[in-house]
Amino acid sequence: MNESLPKAGFVSLSAYMPAKKLAGEFTTRLVTFLRTKTLLPEEYIDYIEKHQSLPGEIETNDDGWGSKPWYNAWVKSLPEKKQADPFQGTEERRRVPLDPGSIKESLHPHPMLPSDAETLAGAMAICSSGINPDDIDLVISHSQVPDHPLPENASLIQHKLKLQNAGAFGVDSCCSSFVTMTELACSYIKSGMKKNILVISSFIDSHVNDRSTHFSVDTGDGATAAIVSNVPDGCGYISSHSLSHGSRHDGIIYQRREPLLLKRIDSGPDYSQSFVTFYNPAANKEIAKNAAKDLKFVVEESLGKAGLSINDIDFLSTHQPVAWAGEVWRESIGIPENKFYQTFKKYGNVATCSAPVNLLESIENKLVKSGDKVIFASSGAGENHICVIMQLSKALIENVLKNSYQSSKKLVNEFSEN
Repeated sequence: MNESLPKAGFVSLSAYMPAKKLAGEFTTRLVTFLRTKTLLPEEYIDYIEKHQSLPGEIETNDDGWGSKPWYNAWVKSLPEKKQADPFQGTEERRRVPLDPGSIKESLHPHPMLPSDAETLAGAMAICSSGINPDDIDLVISHSQVPDHPLPENASLIQHKLKLQNAGAFGVDSCCSSFVTMTELACSYIKSGMKKNILVISSFIDSHVNDRSTHFSVDTGDGATAAIVSNVPDGCGYISSHSLSHGSRHDGIIYQRREPLLLKRIDSGPDYSQSFVTFYNPAANKEIAKNAAKDLKFVVEESLGKAGLSINDIDFLSTHQPVAWAGEVWRESIGIPENKFYQTFKKYGNVATCSAPVNLLESIENKLVKSGDKVIFASSGAGENHICVIMQLSKALIENVLKNSYQSSKKLVNEFSEN
C-alpha cells in the first residue's frame, strides 16, 4: 500500500428500514432537513414527525402468508423439501407504505417509489454526517428495482436531495452493489478527484415479489446510504478484490409473468408483471455449490493485498441472501461467532442493502468500535463477488451512535436508573 495516498472511508452510514424507531433529537433535525432540503412527499415527512419512526410496517409470516385464504394451497405448491418449513428461517421483513400520489390518482396504488426510499436514506446519511449538502460532489447509486428501467435513479436522487453541486451515476453488480460502490467511492476520494461522495442503494422488493414462490418469504424492503470522505491516517479503505462468473448470469432474473399461484378467467385482468424469478436451475445450483468458495476467494485475495491474516480482522459484515448463507461464509472465512452479526430473521434478504444494514446495526449495538478492521463483503446475482477491507473511523462510529434510537434509549434508561 502507498501510505502517502489520502485516506478514504465512511464518515456516516444510515438505513431507511420501514418502521424503524428514530432518536427524538435526530427526528427533529431529519424532519427539518426533509422539508427544506428534499423533494420527498410531505406525507412521508408528516409520518416521521408524528411517530418518530420511519414510514412502513413490519410484516410477519402470518401477515404475509399464514393468514391468507390461499396459504394451504401455497404450501402444497412448494417443492416437497420446503413444505415442512415454508418460511426457511425468516420471521419478519419490512414493507414500505403505498406511494401517496398513486393512492390519490390511481385505481391500483403501488408501493413507495424506490427513488423516494433512496432520498430518505440519503437524507439520513447527510444529517448524520453534519456535512453541508453543497459540499457533496458525487452521488453513486444502485436501485435493484429502479423507478424506470431507463433512465435509472441516480440523477433523480440527486434532484430530490437538491444536491446542486453533485454529479450522479449508477453502478450495478446486483446484491453486491453497495460494496462495489464503496470500493469505487474510496478510489475517487483517494485519488483526490472527489471530496464527499454519497453512496445510496435500495431494494424495494414489494414491487417484484411473487408471494406464491418458495423464496418470496426471504425478501423485504430497505434502502441504505453512506458518505465516503477523507478520514484520518490509520482509518478507511485498506484493500479489496472482486470476481465475476458470467456463466451463471441467468440464475436469478426479473421476468414478466403471472404469479405462479393463480386461477384466472379470460375476462379477468392480466396479472402479469416483473417478478424476481429463479430462472435457470443449473445456474442456481452452481451459485449455491460455490457460494463459500467464491466469497472466501475474494476475502483471501483482499487480505493478501493488504499483508493481513484473518486474525487481524475484528469483524465480518456480509450479505444474507438465505438463512444459511451468512454462517457458511463466516465459517469458510474463519471468523468466530463473536465477530459476526446478521439480521436475516428480522429483515430477510434485503439484497444490496444487507451488508451495510448489518454493519450499521453492528455499530449501533456497539459490536465494533473506532479503529476496528472490518471485512465488508457480498455476492450478487450475475454472478459477482467482492470484498472490501476497511478500518472504521471515529467519525463513523460517533455519527451513527449519536443519532441512533438504540443509543438514545440506552442513555435514557441509564439516566432513569440513576
